[in-house]
Amino acid sequence: MTNLLESLANLLGSLIDDEPKPPLHAGEVMALWTLLTIYQEGQLIYQIALNTTPDQELRHAAKNALENSIEASKLIRDFLIKEGVTLPKASEPKPDSSPESIPLGVKFTDEELANLIMGKISACIALCGQALAQCLRNDVGSLLLQSMGSLLKYGTPYKSLMKKRGWLIAPPFYYPPGATMD
Repeated sequence: MTNLLESLANLLGSLIDDEPKPPLHAGEVMALWTLLTIYQEGQLIYQIALNTTPDQELRHAAKNALENSIEASKLIRDFLIKEGVTLPKASEPKPDSSPESIPLGVKFTDEELANLIMGKISACIALCGQALAQCLRNDVGSLLLQSMGSLLKYGTPYKSLMKKRGWLIAPPFYYPPGATMD
């Protein structure tokens, strides 16, 4: 049976070998392309959050999300370009504005913004996990794993902020028949 250290040694060895890599398969391309698209869409949401909320904790979280997303997007974009894959179209960045200049009926509430951000994080984590299970090339797996690790590192304290503020939307609890609801 293989242990964790042997698996890591095999992975590292395959990343630095001189063996020619096979072309990306359709699933790897689609996963990376979709992940890049979600990151780019997320950047717009993070910019909207920075433009519309006066809440300093949420602004800090949105700024961190934007920075992480830009960094991850660059890694994926560079990889796809190197592999000859056409990139998804990206929207133009939003101009900076003051939260006070946007009418209340037009802007998102802090709770809505927080859940939009968490939705993007969750979608990216789920996509990374699914794509990791399907990828054949170790360089693709490494890129996905790095992206997933960054999302988890950022998402954990962000979820704590959402719980603290009462913004976390959870499905109803399940109680099996006959169970007491204490």
